[in-house]
Amino acid sequence: MARVRIVTDSSNGIPPDIVDEYGITVVPIQIQFGTESFKEGVDLSYGEFYRRLEEPVLPTTSQPAPGDFVNAYKSLVGECDEILSLHLSSKASGTCQSARLAAEMIDGVEIAIVDTQTASMGTGLLTIAAAEAAKEGKSSEEITDLVMRGTEGTHVFVALPTLKYLRRSGRVPQVQAWVASLLSINPILTTHDGVVEAIERVRTFGASVRRMVELAAESCGGKAKRLVLMHANAAEEARSLLEDVRSRISFERVYLSEMGGSMAVHGGAGMLGIALSQV
Repeated sequence: MARVRIVTDSSNGIPPDIVDEYGITVVPIQIQFGTESFKEGVDLSYGEFYRRLEEPVLPTTSQPAPGDFVNAYKSLVGECDEILSLHLSSKASGTCQSARLAAEMIDGVEIAIVDTQTASMGTGLLTIAAAEAAKEGKSSEEITDLVMRGTEGTHVFVALPTLKYLRRSGRVPQVQAWVASLLSINPILTTHDGVVEAIERVRTFGASVRRMVELAAESCGGKAKRLVLMHANAAEEARSLLEDVRSRISFERVYLSEMGGSMAVHGGAGMLGIALSQV
């Protein structure tokens, strides 16, 4: 029986092969198109999501219901001694709270909820590190300490090709002020103290992508243990970034991640991003 098993949610976009390799349990984020509700990665494919994204009614997202976490946790009872459930910042989503409510309903296994204080593949990289440590037989205390130490050196940057979706969602307040004064900008987003922020405004998407790479390199002093190239329905564009990133940042491991609908709701197709960590 495994000592510790790792649970997370679909918002971080961990590649499916990594999920399978480390036995990570992923609880889907909910995506709504009007009155229709879907579970990300379960009953809504990426292709169908992007097709429907062009419809007049823009989608919204919500955290998994406590019942979804209850089902996930119950499936692991008897398979491990403890569960660590890692999720995006509680300042950005109610996912951690939903997980905590579910944990109170479960008997037969110890469950700890970990707020990673970041989002997207920032959370994903910390979750992968936790899953590797769990596979090595580390205790939940050791893994939690690893994750919390790792938050300091974990950074996420995302370049948006359009303001259309973020402007309507209202999730990043600075963007609303910028829209009032600029007709066309391409903001770069990051997480700071658990909050998603727009840190720079660039006139063209190409320039924002180049600046994103510079910011990523500056954030880690040109060296990272793990790095991921993220995209929203733009895999080839993400792969093409690798040479530029490699010229500025040395890393031990690199991943390619589809950000999925729960992120594309706020930025649309074509988003590109970089996340990196030191654990």
